[in-house]
Amino acid sequence: MKPTLVIFAVWAAFALGVGQEVRLGPAPSDVVADWAQAFVPLRLRATPPQPVEFDTGGLLLAQWGEIGLGTARYAFLLGVAKNGEVGMWVDSDRDRRLMEGALAGVRGPGKVEWRVELLATPAGGEPYPYPLTVLWPEGRGYVYLLGGAARTGELVVDGVGATFVLVDGDLDGVFGTKGDFYAVDVDRDGVVHGDPDGHERFALGEPFTVGEKSFRLSQISPSGSLVKLGSAPYAAPKPPLVPGFPAPEIRFTSLLDGRSRALSDLRGKVVLVDFWATWCEPCKAEVPFLLELYKEHHAAGFEIVGLSLDTSERDLREFLSAKGIRWPIAFEGKSWDNSVAQLYRVYQIPTSYLLDRKGIIRYRDLHGAELAEKVVELLSASLAPAPVAPGPVAIPVVSAPRPILEIRVPAEVGLVPGEGGSFAVRLVNMSPYDAEEVKVSALSLSVGTASPEVEAGTIPAFGEREVRLSVEGAAGGPSRSGVVEVLYHYCIGDSCFQIQDRAEVAFAWGEAPRATSLIPTWWLLVFIGVGLVVAVFLRGRALAAVGLALVGLSVASLVVGYLRGQATQAWRIGSVLCTSCVGIEEVRAEVPTLSPADRAALVAFAGSARLVVFSTPWCKSCPYAKALVGEVARANPRITYELVDADQDRTRAEEAGVVQSGRVIVPAILIAETKRVLFGTADLTARILAALGEIR
Repeated sequence: MKPTLVIFAVWAAFALGVGQEVRLGPAPSDVVADWAQAFVPLRLRATPPQPVEFDTGGLLLAQWGEIGLGTARYAFLLGVAKNGEVGMWVDSDRDRRLMEGALAGVRGPGKVEWRVELLATPAGGEPYPYPLTVLWPEGRGYVYLLGGAARTGELVVDGVGATFVLVDGDLDGVFGTKGDFYAVDVDRDGVVHGDPDGHERFALGEPFTVGEKSFRLSQISPSGSLVKLGSAPYAAPKPPLVPGFPAPEIRFTSLLDGRSRALSDLRGKVVLVDFWATWCEPCKAEVPFLLELYKEHHAAGFEIVGLSLDTSERDLREFLSAKGIRWPIAFEGKSWDNSVAQLYRVYQIPTSYLLDRKGIIRYRDLHGAELAEKVVELLSASLAPAPVAPGPVAIPVVSAPRPILEIRVPAEVGLVPGEGGSFAVRLVNMSPYDAEEVKVSALSLSVGTASPEVEAGTIPAFGEREVRLSVEGAAGGPSRSGVVEVLYHYCIGDSCFQIQDRAEVAFAWGEAPRATSLIPTWWLLVFIGVGLVVAVFLRGRALAAVGLALVGLSVASLVVGYLRGQATQAWRIGSVLCTSCVGIEEVRAEVPTLSPADRAALVAFAGSARLVVFSTPWCKSCPYAKALVGEVARANPRITYELVDADQDRTRAEEAGVVQSGRVIVPAILIAETKRVLFGTADLTARILAALGEIR
């Protein structure tokens, strides 16, 4: 779901003050750097997102996607021919026909990329050209879209110009939406430091200061051709974190010895300021090297200050003790809300700054042998003052972190006073990165109401997971809005990001539903069963009459049940009828068990396998299949499994062959390695063992 546009009246109260308009145009390549090129991953599918006529010859592999730029939707196809050639076709004129030749691509190590210019059509704004790069990591089921359509102009303050840059950070073709940002050359040195932690980069609602005057955005053209600025209360400029500038002061109480420390107290030493956490695997991987570096050079004047973004003091202390870490550790237990992390605008970890003996930032984010070399270099240097502001220095650029999980919650959750209730939260990973240590909780509840936090584990790339949040206690009250909060982290290469995202949900307190029933479900089922038995012995019109009577009774029961407010009962009856229509087998309610022979055969399986279990809420045999696969996975850790709701992820079910003739056939188990699908639960253990034996 696209975020609400922030087009007009951004901080309108300030727009009445002194301000000005800045007209913007496409940014020249010599004005902006890599930070102005945003990227988003886009999943590919086996079927087109919209009806598209396609005629480009036979392809060995065809994967479809869709690019959305404002109200315009562009279908595209990534295809691999039998000779290995890779091509991409884009419906650039939106006539739902892909008849022209493939775009010319550029192949690099393990990737292919294409450049295309499409027309963005923002609602309420003028259409404009939108250049994009589509990058495909070969063999993957996704592509990266790189763009941002950066716009630049000149802001004049006190007769002196400053470069202004606006970026479509969420690549939706509309300027002024959540995820977009801007940058201003506030020190007017000719270089815009718009990196994610740069001192000249700002969120849309964030003020900036040029000279002695502060401004806010008051209006943004959807096409990015114009911004209006209003005056704002004075906002102190952000301290530069660029090599050559003094490191901002840090004051903290060391976790290990309880002593009060300050960065300024370490003048005369070479200091590594290291932002890290125990949940960050790349951070932990560096610890053995840092221990050796500290042991070798600490006596010569080398110091490390560790800024922990952990939330658990116990876990942190256990890690420090186990590794033998003795350098000062700053800990607040606030994760990314850590005051020092905010001062240094940390958005990824590990992040580090290497300071010389005067407290000047000399290098950033060094690792391994390069870090050791620079430590020795700075220890050998004299204490002579260094220049404060050298020329521009290239620093590593990583795109700003963005949420990768889409949070889907009900529009309204009904709760019973004194009893509470529960509701489902579906988390959809929209990226090629694993969301790790996912935790879900409900906030802003009524007084006396509690909702325990739920741990969802790891949600794999482009995967989904559903968790149930329970709401307990409280005597009821007026309906109110609450918040579902999701906390997790993910890593891109050697950089890790922690995300805290929220979605609103409405809680409504009401009476408990009545348990009365006009026609008990089991009576109806017995009647249908008897009717089916009688029908076996009948022929001709008698059979037709019984069939019509059964159908009529079923429909009448569903209608009456719904009208009497018995929606749940009607759904259950309908589910049983649908299961009967599919006709795989009878319901299996027993608890699955593995015989000693079956368990021994599973333990002897030397390969690895991934089982994908397709089920639906109305499937009565699915719990048995899911429980059995769980037992199989416990018997051999090299066998993993994934649960998929075939109703919710219909496309995936179709790709696996679980949907046939328009019907979902469940339970079904896909053997990922061989693409074989096992339907039903009859002799399921034996069939799983046979399927595992086919894996080579």
